[in-house]
Amino acid sequence: MTMVRLASRLRLARNGLSLLVLWTSFLLLACQSGSEQKKNDSSQGGAQPPLKFSVNGVEYSRALKSAAADSANQAADSAKLDSANQAADSAKLGSANQAADTLDLLTLSTEFNAQIVVHNYKDFDSLAVDGVALKDSMASVPVSRIAKDAFLTLSWKRGGSRGSLLLRTLHKLVPNMTVTQDLLKGPMSAGDFYLSYVYLRLIQKIGNNGQYLFYRFEPKVDTSGNCTGWWDFKKHHGDDGKIYYSYHEPDSTYASWRFNGFNPGKRVLLDETYNKLKEIQLEAADSIQEGYPVDGHDFYLFNSEHYILMSYIDRVVNVKDRDTVASAYIQEVDSGKVVFDWWSVDHDTLFSMLDPAFDTTAGKDYVHMNSIDVLPDSNLLCSFRHISSVLKIQRDSAGKILWRLDGTSSSNAFHGQHFARYHQEDSSITLFNNDNGPNNTQLLRFNMGDMDNGSVKNKTVLRNDGYFAQACGALTFSGKNVIAGWGIPGDTTSFRRLVAEYNSTGGLIFSLERDSVKVSEEKIFGATAFMATYRATKYE
Repeated sequence: MTMVRLASRLRLARNGLSLLVLWTSFLLLACQSGSEQKKNDSSQGGAQPPLKFSVNGVEYSRALKSAAADSANQAADSAKLDSANQAADSAKLGSANQAADTLDLLTLSTEFNAQIVVHNYKDFDSLAVDGVALKDSMASVPVSRIAKDAFLTLSWKRGGSRGSLLLRTLHKLVPNMTVTQDLLKGPMSAGDFYLSYVYLRLIQKIGNNGQYLFYRFEPKVDTSGNCTGWWDFKKHHGDDGKIYYSYHEPDSTYASWRFNGFNPGKRVLLDETYNKLKEIQLEAADSIQEGYPVDGHDFYLFNSEHYILMSYIDRVVNVKDRDTVASAYIQEVDSGKVVFDWWSVDHDTLFSMLDPAFDTTAGKDYVHMNSIDVLPDSNLLCSFRHISSVLKIQRDSAGKILWRLDGTSSSNAFHGQHFARYHQEDSSITLFNNDNGPNNTQLLRFNMGDMDNGSVKNKTVLRNDGYFAQACGALTFSGKNVIAGWGIPGDTTSFRRLVAEYNSTGGLIFSLERDSVKVSEEKIFGATAFMATYRATKYE
């Protein structure tokens, strides 16, 4: 009796197990059938899932057209895109019937492969970029050219449907530039051009042939005078042997702190392949809270943990005709600790130095610091626009002003200058002299007699061609060539200058100029916004 019951139980167990296996198989088939049905629905003209992907860390999402919604030419072209002749076919797909399948990229570089990651790659049977199949959601493809008529082609297949998405390598709203080059005037110097704009959120790295090497763009502009562009894009050679890049990005948290010339925000630090490393703001110090905004005029980097920042902080003062001023503030940070800081309000003599050229415009911004450089003796060389002065500042707890290069004196004669830099090879200081007041911008060099006391041997005008840049601007050197970044134009009839390279006798070798503004572009950005370069420099 016991054996019979045991056999009966075993048969029930086997039957139960068989039912479980059958039920599991049914579920698997149902899921598979549902998946295939979705793919078949898509192939019959149903909506495709959006493509969610990133290119060099920037996220995109794009709804895809179904094969049934495409023309017969699309299917043929999509098939061609699987072939080795991808590049030629990509150009064909730039035609009008493919306009809806074009996406404008926001950043790219020709120096490094584009890194594409498709987050929902499992929704597709196959994906490829320029013929390179994705592996584990990723593809790395070379970028031969960045231009509005150059594309990366992302081709996809899902069920019986296939198609392609053209990735425009240069966003269609980026302003066009005209390149002029005359190598008969001399060879180009080593290095690349770095451009940033007062109002546009656009940074560009341009090679000696006028071609893009890198750019990053956000199609947003503010012509209200709040100056919300990305500022001061530059290259850094760190003392740790690494290459860094950085630029200033506005921080809307501190929008109420803005005044004309102050764009409160954060310094964005990039690695050598333009990947973001960190965002930098002020560290906590006396009268400073951690996270206070920095100013975008300049930034001096030793390495990713050691750097010098600038800002403006409102301070109450007891000075005739003044109660609150925007104090220029310098902060040096090393490994998260403030190792030096300096306030302009601690130096009473600065209150009496305002250049008459800024009597009606300075307001509480009584000194307007706009550049910082570290001298060989470790002290600081800083430019102050509203007092038309370059100061040597002792970089220790005393923070003394060691000497002043006074632009209001007749022998020096500069006004509203930018970008003061020291050159050890000939012991000279160079300035981009906006020359507000006389309104005749000049590129100046001061050969210094003694950097300990600020004595000047002589002054040389490197360029004076009647052009007036009312604000911003930069003067850099590469070899014997002079590079001028022309800043904000003072005369809108000649507002096309961006950056130019001249030989030692003043001959124009290379220039980048803004194309004439079209009415359609003017409605989006405004002519002034297009033309106002913040910094345009050259770095090796």
